[in-house]
Amino acid sequence: MTISDDLKAALADLNEATGVAAASFVGEIIEANIPMILGIANAARLAKAEPGRALEIMQRSMLEAVHGANVAQMGLMDEQTRLRTFQRKGEE
Repeated sequence: MTISDDLKAALADLNEATGVAAASFVGEIIEANIPMILGIANAARLAKAEPGRALEIMQRSMLEAVHGANVAQMGLMDEQTRLRTFQRKGEE
């Protein structure tokens, strides 16, 4: 599989802006999403075994993935709040 020119450009831009290598960035994202990847694989297996419930199984898997993303987003928001509080205290 090859990646699109848009993705190549975005990764190059990220590298230029942060110094983070594309392989490192992509690896971190994939590592962080292993539970979602395994969940999708499991849902696909279940859907094959129970075609009548395929839609329900896939919907449940997607809801779990969205929940995981929401938890991660909340963690980032908490970290942002913590950093703001730390910066304000340091300004005193």
